[in-house]
Amino acid sequence: MKPLNQLLVLTLLLAPTLAVAEQNDEPQGYVDKPVKGWYWYDKKTKPPKNAPPAPAPAPPPASPTERLARIEKIRKELLITAVLDPQPENIRRYKVVQDFLVNKASAFSATWQKVLLDYPELDYNLKHPFYNGAAPIEYAKERQAQARAIDQVNQRYGVFLFYRGQEPLDNKLGSVVKEFAAQYGLHLVPVSIDGRISADLPDSRRDTGQAKKMGIKHFPAIYLVEPGTGTYKPLAYGFITQDDLARRVLNVVTDFKPRD
Repeated sequence: MKPLNQLLVLTLLLAPTLAVAEQNDEPQGYVDKPVKGWYWYDKKTKPPKNAPPAPAPAPPPASPTERLARIEKIRKELLITAVLDPQPENIRRYKVVQDFLVNKASAFSATWQKVLLDYPELDYNLKHPFYNGAAPIEYAKERQAQARAIDQVNQRYGVFLFYRGQEPLDNKLGSVVKEFAAQYGLHLVPVSIDGRISADLPDSRRDTGQAKKMGIKHFPAIYLVEPGTGTYKPLAYGFITQDDLARRVLNVVTDFKPRD
């Protein structure tokens, strides 16, 4: 073979080897060469056997409720200890904790007053004064609201009193309800459950099944009954004074809605 032909053959044989060598000389990433290990990460190396254990995580801080409960528990323990063993040191230790709580309460009270000045809309005294001088005004407003509610009752309902004539408490309630109805012009219908007629309620009816039909099982009972629709609702069970009865009427008429 001629020298030129030998050179060409040698070049062709060495070309793949040179190409591989050139590729191996270039920097390689995971695109150029698969990364070792399962899928695309290496197996983690195990820490040495004698490595110190990791420190335990710090416990979360106690909540205010937990802190107060802890202090209160300490206070009780110190108090019991001082009572059972009234040595000066035991009493001193209890007094320290007690004074701490009293000071906290005093600071709370003082800050409370400051907050009411900074945020007057939170002051209950603006809507409902609690001082003695303002009490008659508040009472008059409440009585006016009660009178309006009773007037609404008078326009729609009759007042039914279910009582037991042989029970002294029922008879006492009968006289209270009679005076209440007379004061506000309410239509009162007394109904005797046991057939005994109260001396204060001579116009009473004897029950002929009305109480059972209305599901009344507790006596004495005062009900509001609307004649036009036959609907009814309880007003009171048991003995009640006229003042409380007026408040109850207001609550029932407003469906127990809180008043400002």
